[in-house]
Amino acid sequence: MSENGMIRCELCGREEAASLLRHLREAHGLAPEAYQARCPGSPLFTPDFGHYLRENGIAAAGGKLVRHVNLFGVAATVDALPGRHVPDADGRYNFDPVLARSVLLSLIANDRVLLVGPTGSGKSSLVVQLAARLNWPLRRVNLHGETGVSDFLGTFKARGGEVYFQYGLLPTAMREGQILVLEELDAATPEILFALQGVLEEEGTLTLAENGGEIVLPQPNFRLVATANTLGRGDESGLYAGTNVLNASHLDRWDVVYSVGYPESVQETAIVREKAPEVPAALVEGMINLARDVRKAVAEEQLYTTFSTRRLLAFARKISSLGLEQALAATVLNKLAPEERRVVAELAQRHLPGLPDAA
Repeated sequence: MSENGMIRCELCGREEAASLLRHLREAHGLAPEAYQARCPGSPLFTPDFGHYLRENGIAAAGGKLVRHVNLFGVAATVDALPGRHVPDADGRYNFDPVLARSVLLSLIANDRVLLVGPTGSGKSSLVVQLAARLNWPLRRVNLHGETGVSDFLGTFKARGGEVYFQYGLLPTAMREGQILVLEELDAATPEILFALQGVLEEEGTLTLAENGGEIVLPQPNFRLVATANTLGRGDESGLYAGTNVLNASHLDRWDVVYSVGYPESVQETAIVREKAPEVPAALVEGMINLARDVRKAVAEEQLYTTFSTRRLLAFARKISSLGLEQALAATVLNKLAPEERRVVAELAQRHLPGLPDAA
């Protein structure tokens, strides 16, 4: 500790304002434990900063600040300070505690996780909100025709007269220790699925043939999660055009598969009330019943288009600005074929109090 209130490195004399952690890592390649072994009794923080850390349950470990948390009965150690690509936490997000705990345990265990369920059921948002609470950087990539192989793996580019290799989403996530969420795995091209084969193995690596056969090793915090509307058998329901059949060899490489369905009525009611508190309780109940009846009709093959939780929330959020009738049309009915629109409109008349009579 220096006289001006700065913290001094006993190895080189450099002074820092609050903490030596970054300096030790960048200048000396040392974790705090190694520094204190070489310089016994030397502090890592100024007294004020050290007091702040203790008050907030933060400690130094492995050259960074960490905090111990407990989520759904699972103990975890997380970065105290979020870095780049850490998603924002939604304090109003309503977790399914059983599913959330299972997925959290799989993330900690470095399982390759596949989440399967209908559109709008919250597959991706579950992982995003877990990552937000764990201060874990996360990237999402949609494989439904929006991402080519060069975007996914990387390609050579020119800048200032020089050619360089720009790493794609997969090798970047592996090198930086991110959770990579692959949206709509069952719509991915064969080239992307083939590239994933080696990465899906335990402690799997990625070979970048285009970059001279470079082998990318996964940083310890790298995780791979995928979502799909079908279990790799193609579109058996007719609801998800463009989905492909995934061969058994590929599916076998995913360590765990979790089924994600629409929330139970009580939970879905809580979600809508939380996200759109201005909607009257009686109307929320009717909306939940409408969604339930549409889903039942889809299951019985009487309708083609389902009523997802995502669509339910869009409907609820538009009621205050557009009014009930126009919100229903804009977020639900106008997305349907004419015959389906008539059926859902009749169901809406039955369930939504205050909806003008179409007749």
